[in-house]
Amino acid sequence: MSPFFARLIVFVASFALMLVEVVSGRAIAPYLGVSVYSWTAVIGATLFGVTIGNYLGGRFADKMYSRKRLALVMVCCGFAVLLMNYLVPIAGEMLMPPYLPLWFKTSLFSLITFFPSAFLLSTITPQVAKSDIRALDTVGRHLGSLYAWSSFGSLVGTALAGYVLIALVGTKVLLTLTSVLLFALGLAIAWPEPIWKQKFSVVIVLFFVGDLLVPGICNTETSYYCVRVSQQEMSGSSAYILRLDHLIHTYVKPQKPEDVGYGYERVYTNLIAYTYQKTDAFNALFIGGGGYALPRYLEAFYPSSEVTVSEIDPGVTEANHTLMELPRNTRIQTVNKDARVYLDHVDAGKTFDLVFGDAFNDFSVPYHLTTVEFHRVLKQRMSEKGVYAMNIIDDAKYGDFLAAMTRTLQSVWKNVYVAPGEADIKAGRNTIVLLATDLDLDLERWKQIPPQRTLATEEERTDWQTTIQILPQEKVETFLASHKAPALTDNFVPTDRYLAPVFSDAY
Repeated sequence: MSPFFARLIVFVASFALMLVEVVSGRAIAPYLGVSVYSWTAVIGATLFGVTIGNYLGGRFADKMYSRKRLALVMVCCGFAVLLMNYLVPIAGEMLMPPYLPLWFKTSLFSLITFFPSAFLLSTITPQVAKSDIRALDTVGRHLGSLYAWSSFGSLVGTALAGYVLIALVGTKVLLTLTSVLLFALGLAIAWPEPIWKQKFSVVIVLFFVGDLLVPGICNTETSYYCVRVSQQEMSGSSAYILRLDHLIHTYVKPQKPEDVGYGYERVYTNLIAYTYQKTDAFNALFIGGGGYALPRYLEAFYPSSEVTVSEIDPGVTEANHTLMELPRNTRIQTVNKDARVYLDHVDAGKTFDLVFGDAFNDFSVPYHLTTVEFHRVLKQRMSEKGVYAMNIIDDAKYGDFLAAMTRTLQSVWKNVYVAPGEADIKAGRNTIVLLATDLDLDLERWKQIPPQRTLATEEERTDWQTTIQILPQEKVETFLASHKAPALTDNFVPTDRYLAPVFSDAY
């Protein structure tokens, strides 16, 4: 084997290994979400595979190495990668029951689906090293060169998967193409000697045909999400359901934009009606687009408003246009940038009267949008009478994230109001809205129902007013007194630690 070919082999093996690891994080998301648990499980399973693969690959190289055996192992690597397309949906469905602890589900999912590929690919470099070393006085040089090429392959695989290939072709096609690459390299290593019989060739063809028949779960995959859109009848009208990874993010009724689905969206519409009349001109900023439910609402009922959406993922915006009836000539202005980056560069003369924070996806928190420093920048871009509304998820059983976010906003604005969606902050996973402003809200006038809503029965009106209820400040202070989590700063923002037990209980 020539020195160049040896280095090419370890480059491709390491390229495939890191590509599979990055894909693994995306593959697990539609089933178990994106969290510190999922990434810990993926990285742990990969490192476990690398550890065992390096050790057993070295022993195999000493006792049984041959070029044909190396070729067969490379073909097995191709099989292991291809099998991920079969194993991911099976493991995902198998591990859905809620009674299993989340750490166990993510760990078992990763071991079933990702460990075999990591293990087999990690046996390649020790075998190639065995064939490449020709004299003791050059061992260091040859090993250093091989591991440099291995590291370079890892770097290229990570960058291409994360920045280009997942968004370009999706995880399923990417795994298939990677398996083809490994099969081809296995054949090239053994050439001109055949490494299997004709029946084995038939098995390979059947596996690839079956792979084509395994349905993909996503409408589209972006650098950020597995985007899925479905449609169903809800309360007598057609609604689109947007899922980002495994979370149902939004229900959208293009023909009835006033019919918002989630409790926090009711609070948002109530805030709009409380603050402005239908004919008023004002600027609103949405941090996160999702299904554009509230921007569509403003476009329909507040024609004088200027609506800007900072949605980091252009794929989500495009899904709204192509799959969810958002017209391309909409008045809604979309900026496909991270909100913090956008606010740092927004025109100096532009200010926002209402800002709605909805960038969190389930328990996946962009921590740089939670800190005191971010909110100081945000307040500088708001009018003096501006109101910032953000929704968060927490559980009163723990409550550290809610306490930390409340203190963070209190360090920037005069008043912070808490709307928990019920009469009190209760145990269990809940979506809670925080309202931050220098204004004093009139809590009696706050209870008025927006004119766009038609609530026919007393039960509907009671349900609405319960959902939008704001806690008395003494209850908020009592809650804060029992939770010592400090305000979040760029230097200290442990959101994953605060939300880990909430996430675990919920899934």
